[in-house]
Amino acid sequence: MMNKTIKTYGVVINLDYSHQSQFECKIIWDEIVKNMMNEGFHIDKRMFIMTTTQDKQYVCDKARQALNNLDEDVEVFNQHSFRYITDFFTVDMSDYVDLRLPSSNLGIILKESSQTNTYY
Repeated sequence: MMNKTIKTYGVVINLDYSHQSQFECKIIWDEIVKNMMNEGFHIDKRMFIMTTTQDKQYVCDKARQALNNLDEDVEVFNQHSFRYITDFFTVDMSDYVDLRLPSSNLGIILKESSQTNTYY
């Protein structure tokens, strides 16, 4: 019997706050969160996360389904809900690097002098 690999994917959704009203975007965002959670995602920082043995296409399909349900779930002010969305993409979390953290080869600065840094 073959073991399936468990992978974690993140879905990023950013709304167009610069061209749409903040009030409308808030309503859309609340529905996005509800729909994504109903599709099996959880929220981590600003990403919707799914850990699964399914492939990336499965995760993409679940995310698309959540957004396709928006027009049925909320009054979107006579516009298609995708008009509110500027970014909608999937990230394989094994390739994800949080650049706010120090790089692994840098280490931690324990002592700093005017001429050299000591790393451990």
